[in-house]
Formats: sequence, structure tokens, C-alpha cells
Amino acid sequence: MSEEKPEPGISPSADWREPAHYNPLLNGDRHYWAGEWLRRNPAFLADLREARCSPPDESGHILCDQDCRLARWGVRCCRIDGEAVFFWLPECNPLVLQVEAKPHVDPGSTFDCRQCPLFRAVVRGDDGQHLLFSDGTRHLQLAVIEGDALTGPALLSCTLCGLKDFETKPLPLQRLCRLARSGRLLKSLYPPERRARRWTLMLRAFDGAVFGASQRDIAAVLFGDRAVREDWEAGFLRTRIQRLLSGARTMVRGGYRRLLDPEEKGRPGR
Repeated sequence: MSEEKPEPGISPSADWREPAHYNPLLNGDRHYWAGEWLRRNPAFLADLREARCSPPDESGHILCDQDCRLARWGVRCCRIDGEAVFFWLPECNPLVLQVEAKPHVDPGSTFDCRQCPLFRAVVRGDDGQHLLFSDGTRHLQLAVIEGDALTGPALLSCTLCGLKDFETKPLPLQRLCRLARSGRLLKSLYPPERRARRWTLMLRAFDGAVFGASQRDIAAVLFGDRAVREDWEAGFLRTRIQRLLSGARTMVRGGYRRLLDPEEKGRPGR
């Protein structure tokens, strides 16, 4: 049976049997990981196909429908070169930095988003501009709730309100400052995810199951034929695969939200 994934360019295209295809995930931040889980949800993909977003206009803006059906997944989303690009809603991801932008001329205090080499995309909706900066695995997202950050150098301001903001916002503020000064998302401000290797196993197991592989076949690919021959009948390895698949399904159905915000209980998709 041929192994073809639906929705090329939206669903993952890596061969689940090849660990090297998943290695970039090990350096991914929470923004990246949450997107990897969400893009495997069939109901989300159905909504994405029906989403009414315009192609980029002359300014590079992508206009998002005010009643975007993707909001229930915690995102605004667009396609760039066939790939789903995620803009997390601030209420879903506390690391999204909400700012106001005003024109200003002081080069020591302003940030010109248009000149940043990592500026990826902007979506404009009824709630303002959503700007995404990314080097592929690390991300920074700004939600411009007042003003226009793309008309030239802008003076950005951010209001912190409450203990949760005091705890979460210093990190994206540091990331923004270093991005503005160096044009890079510094690795030191994106600590590696301690569970990334387990998440990668979960992802590969899930992709294998989508392709129709049996639990035994998945175990053989992930842990080797010898381990399966010696341990499968004892049940330990079978249980391990079942736990990987159970954890992956939980992530796909809504658990990805807790990667972004540990206080979020998650909302399983339909």
C-alpha cells in the first residue's frame, strides 16, 4: 500500500520511519510544537480549507475574516507557499506580545519591522495586526492592538497588567529587544524543551498510525526489531507504544494549548 499523506503542504510530509526528518523538532519552541500537533487535527484542516483569508496585498498584509472559524483553535492562520503559518491568539499564548505602535524617529528607541530579516508574515484582522518573526524553529509574535507597525520605524509600547503578565512578558520583551538589536532570535533566550525527544517519539508514532502501521510495526521502527522480538509478548513495549499514541492523540485533540499556556485546560476539537 502506498503511503501518501493528505493535504500536501499542510499535513506533515516527513517519512515517519526516518528519524532524521524529525530532528529539526528538537530545537523547536512551544509555538513550533503546538503547530505541529494542531496541523495533524483533521477538523482543523477542514476549517483551514474553508477559511477566507485574502492573498497578501501590496503591503504584504493578509486580511483575515472577522469571523474566522480558526479562532476556536486558538489561532489566526494563513498559507504561505502552501504551508500553514500560525498566529496564536494572545489569550491562547501568553508569550504573544501585545503592543501599541507610534511613528518615531529616534533610531535608539524604534524598531522597523520591515527591515528585520526574520520578519515572516503579517495578518490583519478586526483586532489589529499580527506580526510573526521566525528563523524556522524559533518564533516571536507581536499583536499590534493600536497603530501600524509597518509604516516605518515605530516606537513600541507594552502595558503589563497583573502577576501573570509580570511572570510571562519579560521573556518575549527580551526576545524582541535582541531581535531589534541583532536581527536574530537568540538561542540563549529559547531554552531547549526537556520533553522534545519524547514528543518526537509521540509524533512519529502518531504519523505511523495515520499511515496504517500496526503498533508492533511502530515499535520496530522506533526501538528496533530486536527489542520487539524480545519484549513484545511481555507487554512492556506494547504498553509504551500505547502510551505514546495516547499522549499524541491528546495533544492533537487540544492538549497543544497547554504547551503554550500551562493554565489552559485545552478544548478538544470536534
